[in-house]
Amino acid sequence: KNGVIGNGPDIPWSAKGEQLLFKAITYNQWLLVGRKTFESMGALPNRKYAVVTRSSFTSDNENVVIFPSIKDALTNLKKITDHVIVSGGGEIYKSLIDQVDTLHISTIDIEPEGDVYFPEIPSNFRPVFT
Repeated sequence: KNGVIGNGPDIPWSAKGEQLLFKAITYNQWLLVGRKTFESMGALPNRKYAVVTRSSFTSDNENVVIFPSIKDALTNLKKITDHVIVSGGGEIYKSLIDQVDTLHISTIDIEPEGDVYFPEIPSNFRPVFT
């Protein structure tokens, strides 16, 4: 409700239905995430990750590719897939909100405390169902 999507490395709520929806939407897909988000969620099975980081982060996981910038990640992903799911965190969402064509938004009926926010949704987006 209040736009909070994170509190440090944690999601400040637990909603099983939302978790199941995320798993279904992201199954066998490429996910574009920031390093902090990737470290907090870990690598879920049957997904590939493009992790953006300014640090020296590395991964031995064959389903994880590290990029130094969002631009580099998108340039390389365009060569291998036509569908990428932007999966956080806040800085990644803010940087890409104007470039996506679909938003999957869950509204949780609470107002948790947190320090990571989802950006304002552009006016050209319309709800399909609520």
